[in-house]
Amino acid sequence: MHFKYIIIWLFLAMSLPGMAQKSVSGIVVSEDKEALIGVTVKVMGADKGTVTDRDGRFFFSDLKEGSQLIFSYIGYTTDTLSATSGKNMRVALAEDVAKLSEVEVRSATSSIDNMDPALNELITEKELLKAACCNLSESFETNASVDVSYSDAVTGAKTIRILGLDGKYALISREGIPHVRGLNTMYGLSFVPGTWLQSIDVGKGAGTVINGYESMTGQINAELKKPENSEKWYLNAYVNSFGRVELNANHATKLSDKWSAALLFHSNYLGTEVEGNSDGFMDLPKSRQVNLLNRYKYDGDRLKSQIGFQVMYDEKAGGQLGFNFGDNLLSSDLYGFTNTTKRAEVFGKTGVIFPEKPYKSWGIQYSLSYHEFDGGAGRRLYSGSGKTAYINAIYQNILGDTRHQYKTGVSYLYDGFDERFVSQLQSTTDSTFSRVESVPGIFYEYNYMPNDDLTLVAGIRTDFHNMFGVYFTPRLHVRYALNDHLTIRGSAGKGYRTPNAIMENTQALVSSRRMVFGDDLRPEIAWNTGGSIVADVNLLGKTLNIVGDYFYTNFENQLVHDLDISADELHLYNLRGRSFAHSFQVEASYALMNGLDLKAAYKLYDMQMTTNNTLQQAPFVSRDRIFVNLAYATKFERWKADLTWNWNGRQRLPNTSDKPVDFQRNDFSPDFMLLNGQISRGYRWGSVYIGGENLLNFKQENPIIDAQNPFGNNFDGSMVWGPVAGRVIYAGIRFKIE
Repeated sequence: MHFKYIIIWLFLAMSLPGMAQKSVSGIVVSEDKEALIGVTVKVMGADKGTVTDRDGRFFFSDLKEGSQLIFSYIGYTTDTLSATSGKNMRVALAEDVAKLSEVEVRSATSSIDNMDPALNELITEKELLKAACCNLSESFETNASVDVSYSDAVTGAKTIRILGLDGKYALISREGIPHVRGLNTMYGLSFVPGTWLQSIDVGKGAGTVINGYESMTGQINAELKKPENSEKWYLNAYVNSFGRVELNANHATKLSDKWSAALLFHSNYLGTEVEGNSDGFMDLPKSRQVNLLNRYKYDGDRLKSQIGFQVMYDEKAGGQLGFNFGDNLLSSDLYGFTNTTKRAEVFGKTGVIFPEKPYKSWGIQYSLSYHEFDGGAGRRLYSGSGKTAYINAIYQNILGDTRHQYKTGVSYLYDGFDERFVSQLQSTTDSTFSRVESVPGIFYEYNYMPNDDLTLVAGIRTDFHNMFGVYFTPRLHVRYALNDHLTIRGSAGKGYRTPNAIMENTQALVSSRRMVFGDDLRPEIAWNTGGSIVADVNLLGKTLNIVGDYFYTNFENQLVHDLDISADELHLYNLRGRSFAHSFQVEASYALMNGLDLKAAYKLYDMQMTTNNTLQQAPFVSRDRIFVNLAYATKFERWKADLTWNWNGRQRLPNTSDKPVDFQRNDFSPDFMLLNGQISRGYRWGSVYIGGENLLNFKQENPIIDAQNPFGNNFDGSMVWGPVAGRVIYAGIRFKIE
């Protein structure tokens, strides 16, 4: 280990403890033991308070001896209890039956975690139900922080952007374990069904060092439904006007006082040929998927453990009309697209807590996965497999008192990739790409909380990559509450990731572009700095919530996908020049009237990248975006309606000036608007819903260049900046047995 790293680690290990203080923590649950999110916990006679997090937990770093805590929650009886230091309190609130018949019980569908030093938004299941949410990539329609973009005109893949940059630069995890990465990057979001989700955490900026070195622009963590507090049965059936059908079934059961289990099932099928622009190509590929997850959880007094098993099979077939599942790409007279994915995974967590010392714990996270795919487009075949092993051991404790807390541990990541690329369009017809990454790492994170107003988190990790040497990853987050209505945050950090050149450019497969590899693979490295302001303003007797944030991402190295050198080629090489992104967003939410809520946001993305030796705006990214969401609910939420409007500014398009005139494209796309909506009716047993996406029926004109000659030199289905398919209407039913 380099000498400077040793000095830093010794300095952290010698952090001086502070003076002893009283700390209080606990969990608030309902009578049926379900964790209550957003319970207000106030200290009697003092201007101090907090709210419970997504697990129903609360924490005070220092309280006076004999302090009384007041627990209040709409629809539940307010309770007052004596604070107990050094012990994890468990508070059960009783439903206020009398008030339930008189008042409407409503809770926030999304919120900013007020105590988190990072800018972190919690999207609850209620927010997810505002749209169809068929999978994770479609779960952000009513969220302003994550943008959904389009990959190409053939594969139907959707990608997300956070801070204006591709989702691959964010750490996308499932219950804290990195999940959408490696060879799972392109389609991994579509392999997480929406009906499995309990909530989603969206964090902007550099993430925590505990979860690894890969986070550059943020962290998106999907929390699955928990066996111990999920519905006994949850059934969902969905159908849309394109002919897509989905069936989902979740079952949770209590095996004993400490053991619980859940079985989550998902299937979808689209067998019709969707074609609305008369170019002879399917606007969406035919698809079918079967996805099954089985998990078990043990909840002991000290030992907590869970383990899950998942298997998934997904198949797609698209391209020209008439191409079907099982057709051979190389022998077919039709231009086709196929992708068959098989995935198996084991994942879990085990931890030990100390009820008498709630600040102390240790735990292990782990996952083993095998990912295999086989497919291609036209006369190009692309197949491969990936084996991943991940383990993360974490120890948490205090330094003297609860003002000084730390987490430390070790991790190990193994990736084994084998890829094969065959192209009849290039001189090299058969290429193999194989690599093994073995990365042990150590990390330390120090948390300073002198009071409820200030939080400082400083973390470092050092990873030892077998191919690229030492990764040194510092991260810093600071939160300060100026008062009860104004909080500021700042963050800075470094991130690394190994790119997967072909998998992350599968849209180039649906074109006649030659892929030109200019350099040996090197890791992408970026710094991210930024800050935010969260304010609550009283406006006409109601609260106006405002969140403003700015982040700057600067790449030291990046795998550049250069479409500007030639319209006949895609050049992939390490950064030669500068690449950076400025992201600014301001969002406001306000209750216009009882039952009617408004969210609106403006986003500005200034992304510059050196391509074709010129620093210029990155392609396929709108510089300006506007988001508006209206949500209405009647009393007791029997009827709910949502309407979301998105305006996307123009996007720079790659240079096509060296193409024949008939196949050239403008330098910029036009701006366009999208409108989505849903109405649902709630019953005691569940709900029925009907909605639509792209209600204005906006479609990009002629998304495929030279569609009549797909095997010719000018064919290109990758120049996509907007929707290819038009309006879709859907309907569904949700059935629950508690």
